[in-house]
Amino acid sequence: MKHKRVLALALAGVMLISALAACHDSQGEGVELTEVTYDPAAEIAPYLDNLPEIPEADKDYVVEMGYNNCDHMVAAIIGQDTGLYKALGLNVNITKTGQVAAAMASGEMVVGYAGFSGLINNYNKGARVIMPAGSHLGGAMYLVVSPDVESLDDVVGKTLDLGPDSQYSTFWLEICDKLGIPSDIGTYYQGSDMGDEDAMMALRAGQLDIFTCCDPYASIAEQEGFGKILATAWHADVKEDKSTGWGIHCGYYINADFAEAHPELATRLVLAHCLAIKYMYQHPYSAAEMFAETFGTSVDVGLRTMYLKTNAEGRTLCWTIDESNMENYEHWYDQLGVPEEERTLVTDVDGFMDLSWLDKCGIEDFQTFINEEKIDEIQPVGMSYADWLYMAETVDGIDHESTVGKLDKWMENGNKTESPIEPYTGDGVYVAPMHSGEEQAG
Repeated sequence: MKHKRVLALALAGVMLISALAACHDSQGEGVELTEVTYDPAAEIAPYLDNLPEIPEADKDYVVEMGYNNCDHMVAAIIGQDTGLYKALGLNVNITKTGQVAAAMASGEMVVGYAGFSGLINNYNKGARVIMPAGSHLGGAMYLVVSPDVESLDDVVGKTLDLGPDSQYSTFWLEICDKLGIPSDIGTYYQGSDMGDEDAMMALRAGQLDIFTCCDPYASIAEQEGFGKILATAWHADVKEDKSTGWGIHCGYYINADFAEAHPELATRLVLAHCLAIKYMYQHPYSAAEMFAETFGTSVDVGLRTMYLKTNAEGRTLCWTIDESNMENYEHWYDQLGVPEEERTLVTDVDGFMDLSWLDKCGIEDFQTFINEEKIDEIQPVGMSYADWLYMAETVDGIDHESTVGKLDKWMENGNKTESPIEPYTGDGVYVAPMHSGEEQAG
């Protein structure tokens, strides 16, 4: 069940980060994975009739898979740790790296989990990459500040881990619109460009005032007490019920040349991806432990992350996707007033989004899975963290007396994930066109 993964870290300020890394007290060293009843062969059995036999020449083929240092990519390691890849006859080598988009464009990696915009840019330049299934539909990008910040007046003007090229980032504009603060980075903030993990460490060390990130970094900051979440960006006009309006955020991709040359392997990889997503809903506590082990953090943080991704923010991890998600993603640019020259759009949606692979592997619709396994009954969207954790313990046979994951501030806040703060009183407030009646034409 264990797999040694290569950690490829691109660090800004190497000496600073190396010094701080030794102080990281959320490390998931020696995470002991809970034994749960899960037979990958049994999970695969209903789909065997759809799976073509792997040719003899491909049985030793090493599939190079990459994923970014972000919770949106957790299906990659769950496929490994559950034994799904092995049970499907796949020999997968997994690498955690921030260079997935480039590696897939060059063919060094043939399957990967990565941010949407980076893959689109490479695809538009001619990279042979397809999106064969959904993965992460939105949500889960956070604005985190020091816990002693009590007013947004104390946020504006401070050092932010975004450079000038992030001026029109939809998640940044969405956060500014939501909080009622200026969006002009060059005028109102001191910009700094670094990765999520480096930014988290800099905030802990007092060398950064604000940072934007995915998890586990926001949850680590909250667990250790050096940060709090002020806002969440959804990347689309997601409705309050968290069931409609989803766009596309981080994705699952396969090199098109590989898929054409090795369709038997590609079909099995897509199935493994979907079954790994299932596992997060079937065994949430176990999935949280796997996440914590791989990302080098505590099970407390892993549990909080799994709660956010599969419940508090909706069913954000989901393999079903269609053209409406792409339309919602593109319309979000209009709603936020992003100039057309600053937008990252797919030039050929039909060529990029090849969902025929979902049919080839025989996987059912995501909502069918949710209905048949009564996920909405067992863990309805919008549960409090305390109730969700009790459910996760019950499902995976964890003693309810366990103190793991039971931080007071999480247990007492119900389903609230954002901290209250006093409003901004200065000038330059960004108001999105969708609120000002000036929405741009797409």
